[in-house]
Amino acid sequence: MSRLHRFSVAVLRTAFGAFFTFSGLNHIFGFWQPPAPHTAAGRAFMAGLEASGFVMPLIGVVFVYAGVALMAARLVPLALLLLAAPVVVIFGYHFVTEGHTIGPHLAVLAIYLLLAWDERGAWRAMFAAEYRAAPQDATPLSPAF
Repeated sequence: MSRLHRFSVAVLRTAFGAFFTFSGLNHIFGFWQPPAPHTAAGRAFMAGLEASGFVMPLIGVVFVYAGVALMAARLVPLALLLLAAPVVVIFGYHFVTEGHTIGPHLAVLAIYLLLAWDERGAWRAMFAAEYRAAPQDATPLSPAF
């Protein structure tokens, strides 16, 4: 892996983490009001999320945790795994519900896919065809169970 590649990945990971940290803090504290949805379907979707009372703060907590983990370069595969579903929802919301074919949602998806590809070695165990159990170590409770 070249020095330029490592530097580029670190910059993208940090910027992506900062974006999700800011977005998560905004979901929790509401200091910036995003633009209102343009379509009736978009308004209904956002109203449903906000009416639940727990989805937006939960998304905020997940975004902050994943964003800080990405910026700190700690548990990056876990952070990317936590962001997988929200990234797909962000893309689907803007592409399908709002009808935006070109926009920031494409950049979010592209950066996510680049970071996930860079961490592809960590995903190998999750997508293995066979399950291999870890060797059984003798523990104090093993004779009882």
